Amino acid sequence: MSDQATWTDALGRSYLYVPYQATMLAEAQITFTAEATLALAEASRAIGSIPQLPLAGIATVLYRSESSASSLIEGVGPGPRRILEAEFAKAHEINDEQARRVVGNVEALRAAISTPVPTTADDILAWHGLLMRDHPRMRPETIGAFRTEQNWIGGDAFGPKEAEFIPPPPEEVPGLIDDLTAFSSRTDLTPVAHAALAHAQFEVIHPFVDGNGRVGRVLLQQLLVGRAKLHSPIPVSVPWSRDTDRYIAALRAYQDGDTNSWLVFASWSVIEAVNWMARVATNLTRLLDGFRGRLETRGRSVTARIIDDLPTNPIVDTPSVAERYQVTPQTAHTALVRLADVGILTERSFARRRKGRPRRVFAATELIGFLGDQ
Repeated sequence: MSDQATWTDALGRSYLYVPYQATMLAEAQITFTAEATLALAEASRAIGSIPQLPLAGIATVLYRSESSASSLIEGVGPGPRRILEAEFAKAHEINDEQARRVVGNVEALRAAISTPVPTTADDILAWHGLLMRDHPRMRPETIGAFRTEQNWIGGDAFGPKEAEFIPPPPEEVPGLIDDLTAFSSRTDLTPVAHAALAHAQFEVIHPFVDGNGRVGRVLLQQLLVGRAKLHSPIPVSVPWSRDTDRYIAALRAYQDGDTNSWLVFASWSVIEAVNWMARVATNLTRLLDGFRGRLETRGRSVTARIIDDLPTNPIVDTPSVAERYQVTPQTAHTALVRLADVGILTERSFARRRKGRPRRVFAATELIGFLGDQ
């Protein structure tokens, strides 16, 4: 256990506290109980059963779903419409801080999954920079930088008194991150065990002033997707966001030295996420087939291509369609109006935060509603 330290808060109160003593993982001998071994095997079997995704756009849905759920765990919970508007908007059009944070989470997740394993400290810093870029309540020097101060979870806002968890002191963070990145190069663990342990260890280290949970779940996805050679994230944050207390309790078990309980929980979460992926893919395919049945389209017509791409681009306008498919603005607008006439798209004004005439956009409201119901 780390040595006691003294804290004097802004109210002048002084008291002793004990930061967490983290164990090193890079060369640790990890043993599994029978229950953990079985759960990990079932999770590996579930990953192996993931079919080829029926739609190119489902991968985008999975990125957004994982990022939205990961943010929701931290109390950042804008709905899909707000997130999609923030993705589509120009900088001057939307002033929605929570939605911007989720968009940043998507950017960090995409960067992580495109980053080869093993992980480096610079990778982790880059993901944090994407996630927290321009955060209005963070000092610029703390974004994309490991903390240089003590942090804590829960308890008193003025200091670590009665905190639920006090991470290691800041001077230990660089060494612990080096150990974690060395651990990421191990190949003797299954992808699920490897990713789950790295995530739990990251949460123990808590290396940032803010954003630790989200970056830790990005790290999990990088290792899981990279080691299992997948093409999209497995959105484990979806079941975790629905029962945050169980997720936190499982992490606390890891902090208390019960590695196997955490691995059992993480394994069954992966299985639940894989099952969720399959349901969403099936339902989304059915929804798009229904859209196609509402009007006749010719092969690769602009109208057909817009429908195919709705999971990736559920909010569009004439200029974006014209540029995406290399057609004239008139052709693009005609296709959008056709889709609006049969109820696939809804035309509306895109609100601005500055003065001026708002632009007209077309939104797949039924699809957006579908995404919010998953």
